[in-house]
Amino acid sequence: MRRGVRRVRARVGGLATRTRVLGIVALALATTACLPPPPPTPPPPTPPTAGAVTIMGPSELTAQQIADYVCEVDRCTPKSTGGTWKPEITPIEMAQLFIDEGNAVGVRGDIAFCQSVLETGWFSWPSSPWSETPAADNGSWPGYVQALDHNYAGIGAFGGSTRYMRKPTPWQGVRAHLQHLRNYADNTSLHSNLGNPFESRLMYGPAEFDTFVYKGQAPTWIQLNGKWAVPGTTYGQNILRICSEMRAFNGLPRLPDALDSSGVSSLDATTVEDQHHELLAETTDRN
Repeated sequence: MRRGVRRVRARVGGLATRTRVLGIVALALATTACLPPPPPTPPPPTPPTAGAVTIMGPSELTAQQIADYVCEVDRCTPKSTGGTWKPEITPIEMAQLFIDEGNAVGVRGDIAFCQSVLETGWFSWPSSPWSETPAADNGSWPGYVQALDHNYAGIGAFGGSTRYMRKPTPWQGVRAHLQHLRNYADNTSLHSNLGNPFESRLMYGPAEFDTFVYKGQAPTWIQLNGKWAVPGTTYGQNILRICSEMRAFNGLPRLPDALDSSGVSSLDATTVEDQHHELLAETTDRN
């Protein structure tokens, strides 16, 4: 009799346990049915197409490849030995600075170097007097750029400027240049999220950087036209044409934006110097 009672109790207990389990499962299914479906997997980023060579991204040329091209066009011999190269560091050291600072801030240092080729006339500043003494950092632009200004991007270089940039070392000039490019390209840029400490300059401190009027307005090099240099109607195209020649010399494909109005992307070193002179003569403002 007692064994029968225990068997009945066991069956009842097992039934109760199964009932509780089924109840939990049913509740879980009901709860799941009330939740929204998981979001779909986002598609991969669309690769850049013609007309969209971006300012942000990794360098595709090495410092050695950049320096080799500068020497190929006979612009790497130091001024002290009869050449045109005026910076106190070598072309490969300069190129490495651009790549390292570009990697830190998320900007293409190789193309930024080509921007400096345009702005400086192959780092020779051919229309500027030579001086071995740094000028006072008072913001005034005398009408020319000197190598010891360490301003490789024409920042603040226009007639009547009171915010011309001078820096005490090459790396500070390169850092300020590339951080300014990041501000043009990225609407989330802040002085506190640039990879390296913010390199302030006269009339352009943290507050000015964070509220820059063109913040995020130029994700591509072509979109610098009329902004970095005014009027600068082909400013971005000229930068990319220089870089295309450098890439072709090193066995890489030319850039899709690097065509002039006739569809030609070739550009010799002398033409770059002519464009440098025109840029300085025509520029009425810098941003």
